[in-house]
Amino acid sequence: MGEGPMFPANDVFNTNWFRSDEKARASSALLAGSYFGPVIAPIVTVYIYQYFGWQAVFYIFGLIGIIIAGVWYVIARDYPEIHKLVNEQEKEYILEDREIVDTAKVRAPWSTFLKSYRFWALGLQYFVVLYIITFFLVWLPTYLLEDRGFSLSKMGFAASLPWLAILITVMTGGILSDYLVRKGFSKQISRSSLAISGLIVFIISMYLAVMTVSPNMNVLWLSLCLGSLGFTVVCSWASATDLGRNFSGSVSGWMNLWGNLGAFVSPLLCGWLAENFGWNITLGVTVIPVFIAAILWLFVKPDTSLLN
Repeated sequence: MGEGPMFPANDVFNTNWFRSDEKARASSALLAGSYFGPVIAPIVTVYIYQYFGWQAVFYIFGLIGIIIAGVWYVIARDYPEIHKLVNEQEKEYILEDREIVDTAKVRAPWSTFLKSYRFWALGLQYFVVLYIITFFLVWLPTYLLEDRGFSLSKMGFAASLPWLAILITVMTGGILSDYLVRKGFSKQISRSSLAISGLIVFIISMYLAVMTVSPNMNVLWLSLCLGSLGFTVVCSWASATDLGRNFSGSVSGWMNLWGNLGAFVSPLLCGWLAENFGWNITLGVTVIPVFIAAILWLFVKPDTSLLN
């Protein structure tokens, strides 16, 4: 519940603080932080658990969260115009290409949004994305232990590799997407095509992960699977600001709602599938919703705002 507002709030922050050709990189910075945690969390969690007990995991991570919240409260402001550390040159640089639509509306036009197929396409594809990511977050350690025969200590390292992969692609995906925008490519190319490419790579890699008999190769292909979704994730959040402009919080909140519904369904459905049909079926069927998500991206069309 506490984490829920963070991503939509940061999308509003990105809308206010970054130019139109910096949106994807701004999204990358936020997302990279959230994916760096799972890179080190399996290793650190196993260490804390073994030496201090499971309760210490919650106390230590909770304390770190409180410290970070305090730092953010001190240094962050909603707009560059009111931040004391932003000079006039930087402020002018941001404002000259900040995508804010002139509108008399002070509340999000939900009736307009809900009638748009683009609004629904953005949300539904993110349902699939977080469904898959949550599978990796919740079930990957169990899968590596039960199906691939990793020991507890080796599992901690192996389970961190896919998160390292998505951390890298989130950062490079934002840079690449903004580079294409600056070079004059449409956002349909810079955002949608990049997102679709990630989903296609996922489908191919997941097939190879299921078919291989080598535990190490399995981890390699699964790392490529999760890593490829980094392009889709960063383009999702950048597209939410493209579509929402002044109301990017509402659009990204809608997208995040569907994503969290996918995250809710994922551990339940995947656990049931694994228990009744085995891990290969559980992993293999993920390519079906991912293919549907790739089709949905054709309808997002982030070049024009939903307010136009």
